[in-house]
Amino acid sequence: RGHQISTATGFVVEHKGRNFLITNWHVLSGRDPETEQPLCKETAAIPDEIRIAHNLKHAIGSWRFYHERLYTNDDSPRWTEHPRGREVDVACLRLKGIPNEVKIKPLDLVLADVDLALYPAMPVSVIGFPLGLRPNALFGVWKTGHIASDPDLALRKDASFLIDATTREGMSGSPVVARAIGQYMTSRGLENTGKMVTRFLGIYSGRIHKDSEIGRVWHTRVIRELLERATT
Repeated sequence: RGHQISTATGFVVEHKGRNFLITNWHVLSGRDPETEQPLCKETAAIPDEIRIAHNLKHAIGSWRFYHERLYTNDDSPRWTEHPRGREVDVACLRLKGIPNEVKIKPLDLVLADVDLALYPAMPVSVIGFPLGLRPNALFGVWKTGHIASDPDLALRKDASFLIDATTREGMSGSPVVARAIGQYMTSRGLENTGKMVTRFLGIYSGRIHKDSEIGRVWHTRVIRELLERATT
């Protein structure tokens, strides 16, 4: 307790009137989802709390850190994993005791249903905090990459797809979006609305190999499945 093990990214989603922090399983557990071994090789430390930066109500760009315990008094996890367990590297933590001075700005999962066609080589943005950087009052850094595998032929039982992006430590748990302005493809064909559209694609969980630029994105359906489990 009180010793920082690592930094990561997450985002808040509101579901059934409750606020949940969405991030990776490995972020909250402190363990490699493939082996279950501690990610902190030097000390084998496992996190027992998480420090979250929340926006404040009184001014745009103002924020403060607040702490959330990860375990109950009997050492049971407060966070919820996916029904398929650590095989899906996504987890959520219900936020409790949020101070009145905090302004929660949840990501709207309706953005996952925006009619914007996806295809390999399409540009996407990974929004997070590479190497813990926070240059703009804790507004995330937008890193650009491209879809590297067909999202309709997803890996791991339709739960994830790959992107090609230069990411860094600290971006685990980042939301991934596709954005188009003006002319873009939809399920109905080519649209030219003159507007900007944004589609939420899922949550980034890191590179599949440390020497590779190829990273994994878990589909939005995984987040919905996770939230249903957390509220039943």
